[in-house]
Amino acid sequence: MIKVSIEPQQLAAGRDCELRIRFSNEGPGTCTDVIFRLGLPPGFFLLRGRDRIKIPELGSGATWAQDVTVRARKAGNFTVTSENFSYRNEYGTPVRVPDFRAGLTVTPALPASQPVGPDLDVTLASGVLAPDEWDVLRIRVRNASLSPLRGITLTVDGPVRIAPPGPQAKLPPLAAGQEAEVAFIACPTEAGNSVPAQVHLAYRDGSGTRSQNGVMPLKVRSPPAETAWTAPRDAGVERDTVLFLAASPTDMCLLRSDLEMRGIREELQLGKFRERFRLESAVAARLKDIGQALAQYDPRIVHFSGHGGRDGSLYVESEYGSSVPAAPEGLARLFRLHAKTVDCVIVNACYSLRLAEAMRRDFDYVIAMQTKIVDDAAINFSIGFYQGLANGDPVPLAFERGASFVQALAVGPDEHTTPVLLSRDGAR
Repeated sequence: MIKVSIEPQQLAAGRDCELRIRFSNEGPGTCTDVIFRLGLPPGFFLLRGRDRIKIPELGSGATWAQDVTVRARKAGNFTVTSENFSYRNEYGTPVRVPDFRAGLTVTPALPASQPVGPDLDVTLASGVLAPDEWDVLRIRVRNASLSPLRGITLTVDGPVRIAPPGPQAKLPPLAAGQEAEVAFIACPTEAGNSVPAQVHLAYRDGSGTRSQNGVMPLKVRSPPAETAWTAPRDAGVERDTVLFLAASPTDMCLLRSDLEMRGIREELQLGKFRERFRLESAVAARLKDIGQALAQYDPRIVHFSGHGGRDGSLYVESEYGSSVPAAPEGLARLFRLHAKTVDCVIVNACYSLRLAEAMRRDFDYVIAMQTKIVDDAAINFSIGFYQGLANGDPVPLAFERGASFVQALAVGPDEHTTPVLLSRDGAR
């Protein structure tokens, strides 16, 4: 059974407000082909987002959410409806919900002179950094207001370089007094006890979107004095390129590929053999982006994060961000062109075993998911795998570390058996 809720239930007139439409499967089995058409009341304007939502599959106990930005012209009590809300239940039987209703209260617009309202406290959670060296910059954010806040983004700027996926991070919703921590892979460009990093926060409460700016002092130790025999840090080091490819089409369930890439980058930077690796990426990847990245970077390891179909296809993105199935045989043929440089391919997508079988004779190792895998488990596997790789493990041992992470944090039984490692004859 699919239940739909809309949050928040109170908005402010005349302001851009974000509504979160949340779908929850409260039934005993997987529901498929969920379609929901959002019906806004008269006087509401849809500014951003889609009013027609499609969810291919929603497992038992799972949730899925989509945000839209609206503006209400006047105050009052209103009702959101849906003229087209249907899905197939766990038995494949079509279910239509003709009477969906959700109430919204719109309060009068606040006077322009009224104070902005809630604030977020930002503190540095990491220790001393080194200049011109990559390290983990941790920032703690606390909701110091009396209201719940969500849609929180934090952007770091100033005398510090931030590695991809970039200087902006998303935080989970925070209740009053609650806090969360985010991490960046950062490289300070100045030294001192109080290097000023600029922090910009954007967030939402029930009345609309807010912003907050501030300065967070970083402690960056002074560089050691160079001597005549000091060699450049990267002198004589040949780096292995890890190419991270990601696709999360807008018409499919959202994947946290950004979180997966951040976890991979962090493990590569923290490993004792961190000088051996460099990470390159192509996100929101179309097929031509994948081909270009393979040709441009000559990677040693290729990692794909995305959706897979039961027929072994991978879903890449179209020019407009929607899903396009790429046949496993065609992808294997494309990757085969780069077999001289690629040693290992990781396909972190559901039902990717068929693609792995088509690739195994061309590469030393291919890692795939033989059935469906949830996003959290896929990310945990990647973190464990690259933690092993960055600390000197060969691919089979790094694979075992990744599978152990999945098993330790499993959501369902036998989830750790989903990743499989294939090797061609002679590869050990």
